[in-house]
Amino acid sequence: MEKMKDATVPEGEESKSVVQIVEEMPKTEIKQSTFLRNVGLQSSRNNSGKATDEVAAHVRDLEQKLERSELQAEVMQEELVAIKMKAEESEVARDKELELPRKKSQEQEEKLAHLMALFGAKVV
Repeated sequence: MEKMKDATVPEGEESKSVVQIVEEMPKTEIKQSTFLRNVGLQSSRNNSGKATDEVAAHVRDLEQKLERSELQAEVMQEELVAIKMKAEESEVARDKELELPRKKSQEQEEKLAHLMALFGAKVV
């Protein structure tokens, strides 16, 4: 294992993690601790297949959860874009609605100023 860890890595490739190195090692090279197995801290070879299956099932479950959360994030992003577009459309519509009363008010002010100028009144 130490030889594999200390081996030089070709350019452009990343060095292997300890987990990857252990996965590549033949099972005969990995020392089994009888003591740990006897006290129940390490599963026997017969149970290791079950543990591997459980880990694989757990990994599949986690991958499915990740995929679901990524899909939810994508849907939420699309909803956010739609809400932003609706907000912009509402703002444009509101501005158009407010523009007409502003123009009318400005026209009335201009007419009033013109009438006051005709009659000689002072504009305050």
